Amino acid sequence: MIDLKGLFDAFSRQARLYPALLTLLPLLLTLLAWVPALVTIDQLLIGIVVACGVLYFLSDVARTAGKRLEPKLLEEWGGWPTTIWLRHSDNHLSAEVKRRYHSFLSSRPATAAMPTQEEEKQDPASSDERYAASVMWLKEQCRGADYALVHKELATYGFRRNLLGLKPVGVGICGIALVAPLLIALARPGASVSQLLQILPEAYAALPLPILGALAVSMIGLVVWLVIVRRSWVREAGDLYARALLASCDLLVVPPSNGSVS
Repeated sequence: MIDLKGLFDAFSRQARLYPALLTLLPLLLTLLAWVPALVTIDQLLIGIVVACGVLYFLSDVARTAGKRLEPKLLEEWGGWPTTIWLRHSDNHLSAEVKRRYHSFLSSRPATAAMPTQEEEKQDPASSDERYAASVMWLKEQCRGADYALVHKELATYGFRRNLLGLKPVGVGICGIALVAPLLIALARPGASVSQLLQILPEAYAALPLPILGALAVSMIGLVVWLVIVRRSWVREAGDLYARALLASCDLLVVPPSNGSVS
Protein backbone atom coordinates (compact mmCIF):
# COMPACT_ATOMS: atom_id res chain seq x y z
CA MET A 1 0.00 0.00 0.00
CA ILE A 2 1.27 3.48 -0.86
CA ASP A 3 2.29 5.52 2.18
CA LEU A 4 1.05 8.98 1.25
CA LYS A 5 2.57 10.42 4.41
CA GLY A 6 5.98 9.33 3.19
CA LEU A 7 5.47 10.81 -0.27
CA PHE A 8 3.79 14.11 0.64
CA ASP A 9 3.76 16.45 3.60
CA ALA A 10 0.43 17.29 5.24
CA PHE A 11 -0.07 20.50 3.26
CA SER A 12 0.68 18.88 -0.12
CA ARG A 13 -1.66 16.00 0.61
CA GLN A 14 -4.60 18.20 1.53
CA ALA A 15 -4.11 21.11 -0.85
CA ARG A 16 -2.74 19.35 -3.94
CA LEU A 17 -3.09 15.56 -3.91
CA TYR A 18 -6.58 15.14 -2.48
CA PRO A 19 -8.26 17.45 -5.04
CA ALA A 20 -6.70 15.43 -7.86
CA LEU A 21 -7.70 12.09 -6.34
CA LEU A 22 -11.26 13.26 -5.66
CA THR A 23 -11.52 14.45 -9.25
CA LEU A 24 -10.45 11.07 -10.58
CA LEU A 25 -12.41 8.96 -8.07
CA PRO A 26 -15.58 8.54 -10.19
CA LEU A 27 -13.47 7.53 -13.19
CA LEU A 28 -11.48 4.99 -11.19
CA LEU A 29 -14.59 3.48 -9.60
CA THR A 30 -16.34 3.29 -12.96
CA LEU A 31 -13.39 1.51 -14.58
CA LEU A 32 -13.11 -0.97 -11.72
CA ALA A 33 -16.88 -1.60 -11.73
CA TRP A 34 -17.06 -2.22 -15.48
CA VAL A 35 -13.75 -4.10 -15.74
CA PRO A 36 -13.18 -5.99 -12.46
CA ALA A 37 -10.28 -7.86 -14.04
CA LEU A 38 -8.24 -4.68 -13.71
CA VAL A 39 -7.78 -5.55 -10.06
CA THR A 40 -5.24 -8.35 -10.04
CA ILE A 41 -2.15 -8.76 -7.92
CA ASP A 42 0.24 -8.25 -10.82
CA GLN A 43 -1.56 -5.19 -12.11
CA LEU A 44 -1.90 -3.83 -8.59
CA LEU A 45 1.84 -4.07 -8.02
CA ILE A 46 2.51 -2.35 -11.33
CA GLY A 47 -0.07 0.27 -10.43
CA ILE A 48 1.65 1.00 -7.13
CA VAL A 49 4.99 1.48 -8.87
CA VAL A 50 3.43 3.75 -11.48
CA ALA A 51 1.40 5.61 -8.88
CA CYS A 52 4.51 6.79 -7.07
CA GLY A 53 5.24 9.01 -10.05
CA VAL A 54 1.64 9.60 -11.10
CA LEU A 55 0.64 10.93 -7.68
CA TYR A 56 3.30 13.62 -7.87
CA PHE A 57 2.09 14.48 -11.36
CA LEU A 58 -1.53 14.65 -10.23
CA SER A 59 -0.69 16.90 -7.30
CA ASP A 60 1.21 19.23 -9.62
CA VAL A 61 -1.70 19.30 -12.09
CA ALA A 62 -4.09 20.21 -9.27
CA ARG A 63 -1.83 23.03 -8.09
CA THR A 64 -1.39 24.32 -11.65
CA ALA A 65 -5.16 24.34 -12.20
CA GLY A 66 -5.69 26.28 -8.99
CA LYS A 67 -2.91 28.77 -9.67
CA ARG A 68 -4.25 29.40 -13.17
CA LEU A 69 -7.64 30.26 -11.70
CA GLU A 70 -6.33 32.36 -8.81
CA PRO A 71 -5.71 35.65 -10.69
CA LYS A 72 -9.35 35.68 -11.79
CA LEU A 73 -10.48 35.11 -8.21
CA LEU A 74 -8.28 37.92 -6.89
CA GLU A 75 -9.59 40.30 -9.53
CA GLU A 76 -13.15 39.39 -8.60
CA TRP A 77 -12.49 39.78 -4.86
CA GLY A 78 -10.47 42.97 -5.16
CA GLY A 79 -7.21 41.48 -3.90
CA TRP A 80 -5.98 38.93 -1.38
CA PRO A 81 -8.30 38.57 1.62
CA THR A 82 -5.31 39.20 3.90
CA THR A 83 -4.78 42.57 2.21
CA ILE A 84 -8.49 43.40 2.11
CA TRP A 85 -8.91 42.76 5.83
CA LEU A 86 -6.15 45.26 6.68
CA ARG A 87 -7.74 48.11 4.72
CA HIS A 88 -9.36 50.90 6.70
CA SER A 89 -12.33 50.70 4.32
CA ASP A 90 -12.99 47.02 5.13
CA ASN A 91 -15.23 45.98 8.02
CA HIS A 92 -14.27 42.33 8.59
CA LEU A 93 -12.31 43.42 11.68
CA SER A 94 -13.46 45.80 14.38
CA ALA A 95 -11.72 49.17 14.50
CA GLU A 96 -9.92 48.27 17.74
CA VAL A 97 -8.63 44.93 16.46
CA LYS A 98 -7.50 46.49 13.19
CA ARG A 99 -5.73 49.29 15.07
CA ARG A 100 -3.92 46.68 17.17
CA TYR A 101 -2.81 44.71 14.11
CA HIS A 102 -1.67 47.87 12.32
CA SER A 103 0.29 48.97 15.37
CA PHE A 104 2.02 45.61 15.69
CA LEU A 105 2.95 45.39 12.01
CA SER A 106 4.15 49.00 11.89
CA SER A 107 6.49 48.34 14.83
CA ARG A 108 8.38 45.57 13.06
CA PRO A 109 11.81 46.52 11.66
CA ALA A 110 11.21 44.62 8.42
CA THR A 111 7.83 46.19 7.61
CA ALA A 112 6.72 49.67 6.58
CA ALA A 113 4.35 51.77 8.63
CA MET A 114 0.70 51.04 7.93
CA PRO A 115 -1.01 53.75 5.86
CA THR A 116 -3.45 56.07 7.53
CA GLN A 117 -7.07 56.19 6.44
CA GLU A 118 -6.38 59.36 4.47
CA GLU A 119 -3.30 57.86 2.78
CA GLU A 120 -5.31 54.81 1.82
CA LYS A 121 -7.98 56.99 0.18
CA GLN A 122 -5.40 59.05 -1.72
CA ASP A 123 -3.28 56.13 -2.94
CA PRO A 124 -5.03 52.74 -2.61
CA ALA A 125 -2.46 50.90 -4.75
CA SER A 126 0.50 52.03 -2.67
CA SER A 127 -1.39 51.23 0.53
CA ASP A 128 -2.13 47.72 -0.71
CA GLU A 129 1.56 47.22 -1.45
CA ARG A 130 2.41 48.08 2.14
CA TYR A 131 -0.30 45.79 3.45
CA ALA A 132 0.93 42.98 1.20
CA ALA A 133 4.54 43.45 2.32
CA SER A 134 3.49 43.24 5.96
CA VAL A 135 1.45 40.11 5.26
CA MET A 136 4.45 38.53 3.54
CA TRP A 137 6.56 39.22 6.62
CA LEU A 138 3.83 37.81 8.84
CA LYS A 139 3.68 34.60 6.80
CA GLU A 140 7.40 34.06 7.29
CA GLN A 141 7.02 34.40 11.05
CA CYS A 142 4.20 31.83 11.16
CA ARG A 143 6.01 28.88 9.61
CA GLY A 144 6.53 27.02 12.88
CA ALA A 145 4.43 24.32 14.49
CA ASP A 146 3.05 26.85 16.97
CA TYR A 147 0.78 28.22 14.24
CA ALA A 148 -1.13 25.06 13.38
CA LEU A 149 -4.39 26.93 12.74
CA VAL A 150 -2.71 29.18 10.17
CA HIS A 151 -1.31 26.15 8.34
CA LYS A 152 -4.66 24.36 8.51
CA GLU A 153 -6.59 27.29 7.05
CA LEU A 154 -3.99 27.78 4.31
CA ALA A 155 -4.24 24.11 3.35
CA THR A 156 -8.03 24.37 3.28
CA TYR A 157 -7.82 27.39 0.99
CA GLY A 158 -5.39 25.54 -1.30
CA PHE A 159 -7.65 22.48 -1.35
CA ARG A 160 -10.73 24.48 -2.32
CA ARG A 161 -8.89 26.66 -4.85
CA ASN A 162 -7.34 23.66 -6.57
CA LEU A 163 -10.62 21.76 -6.55
CA LEU A 164 -12.34 24.73 -8.19
CA GLY A 165 -9.57 24.82 -10.79
CA LEU A 166 -10.27 21.15 -11.57
CA LYS A 167 -14.06 21.65 -11.69
CA PRO A 168 -14.43 21.40 -15.50
CA VAL A 169 -12.51 18.12 -15.46
CA GLY A 170 -14.46 16.80 -12.48
CA VAL A 171 -17.84 17.63 -14.00
CA GLY A 172 -16.79 16.02 -17.28
CA ILE A 173 -15.62 12.82 -15.59
CA CYS A 174 -18.83 12.48 -13.56
CA GLY A 175 -20.94 13.16 -16.63
CA ILE A 176 -19.14 10.54 -18.72
CA ALA A 177 -19.39 7.99 -15.90
CA LEU A 178 -23.13 8.58 -15.60
CA VAL A 179 -23.83 8.12 -19.31
CA ALA A 180 -21.46 5.17 -19.72
CA PRO A 181 -24.34 2.64 -19.96
CA LEU A 182 -25.93 4.82 -22.64
CA LEU A 183 -22.67 5.03 -24.57
CA ILE A 184 -22.29 1.26 -24.40
CA ALA A 185 -25.87 0.80 -25.60
CA LEU A 186 -25.28 3.17 -28.51
CA ALA A 187 -22.36 1.00 -29.56
CA ARG A 188 -24.69 -1.92 -30.26
CA PRO A 189 -24.98 -2.44 -34.02
CA GLY A 190 -28.40 -2.36 -35.62
CA ALA A 191 -30.26 -0.76 -32.71
CA SER A 192 -32.34 2.33 -33.47
CA VAL A 193 -32.49 5.36 -31.20
CA SER A 194 -36.12 4.66 -30.29
CA GLN A 195 -35.27 1.08 -29.33
CA LEU A 196 -32.35 2.25 -27.22
CA LEU A 197 -34.54 4.76 -25.38
CA GLN A 198 -37.03 1.99 -24.61
CA ILE A 199 -34.48 -0.44 -23.22
CA LEU A 200 -32.31 2.14 -21.46
CA PRO A 201 -34.27 2.19 -18.14
CA GLU A 202 -34.18 -1.59 -18.02
CA ALA A 203 -30.49 -1.55 -18.87
CA TYR A 204 -29.73 0.74 -15.92
CA ALA A 205 -31.94 -1.32 -13.59
CA ALA A 206 -30.20 -4.54 -14.60
CA LEU A 207 -26.71 -3.24 -13.89
CA PRO A 208 -24.67 -5.14 -11.27
CA LEU A 209 -24.43 -3.63 -7.80
CA PRO A 210 -20.78 -2.46 -8.16
CA ILE A 211 -21.69 -0.48 -11.29
CA LEU A 212 -24.76 1.01 -9.60
CA GLY A 213 -22.52 2.00 -6.70
CA ALA A 214 -20.08 3.69 -9.07
CA LEU A 215 -22.97 5.51 -10.75
CA ALA A 216 -24.22 6.69 -7.35
CA VAL A 217 -20.78 8.06 -6.49
CA SER A 218 -20.67 9.85 -9.83
CA MET A 219 -24.12 11.34 -9.26
CA ILE A 220 -23.16 12.56 -5.79
CA GLY A 221 -19.89 13.87 -7.19
CA LEU A 222 -21.68 15.82 -9.92
CA VAL A 223 -23.98 17.44 -7.35
CA VAL A 224 -20.98 18.38 -5.19
CA TRP A 225 -19.15 19.91 -8.16
CA LEU A 226 -22.17 21.96 -9.22
CA VAL A 227 -23.56 22.99 -5.83
CA ILE A 228 -20.62 23.17 -3.41
CA VAL A 229 -17.44 23.77 -5.42
CA ARG A 230 -18.01 27.43 -6.23
CA ARG A 231 -16.06 30.68 -6.05
CA SER A 232 -17.84 31.73 -2.86
CA TRP A 233 -16.67 28.47 -1.26
CA VAL A 234 -13.06 29.36 -2.04
CA ARG A 235 -13.53 32.94 -0.81
CA GLU A 236 -14.85 31.63 2.49
CA ALA A 237 -11.63 29.65 2.97
CA GLY A 238 -9.57 32.69 1.99
CA ASP A 239 -11.31 34.78 4.64
CA LEU A 240 -10.78 32.12 7.31
CA TYR A 241 -7.09 32.02 6.44
CA ALA A 242 -6.89 35.81 6.61
CA ARG A 243 -8.49 35.76 10.06
CA ALA A 244 -6.08 33.08 11.34
CA LEU A 245 -2.97 34.72 9.89
CA LEU A 246 -3.75 38.22 11.11
CA ALA A 247 -4.71 36.89 14.54
CA SER A 248 -1.11 35.71 14.89
CA CYS A 249 -0.21 39.37 15.46
CA ASP A 250 -1.49 38.82 19.00
CA LEU A 251 0.63 35.69 19.43
CA LEU A 252 3.97 36.62 17.94
CA VAL A 253 6.81 37.68 20.20
CA VAL A 254 9.28 39.42 17.89
CA PRO A 255 11.89 42.03 18.89
CA PRO A 256 10.75 45.40 17.47
CA SER A 257 13.08 47.99 16.04
CA ASN A 258 13.97 49.52 19.43
CA GLY A 259 15.14 46.17 20.79
CA SER A 260 12.35 45.64 23.32
CA VAL A 261 10.06 42.64 23.26
CA SER A 262 6.40 42.91 22.24
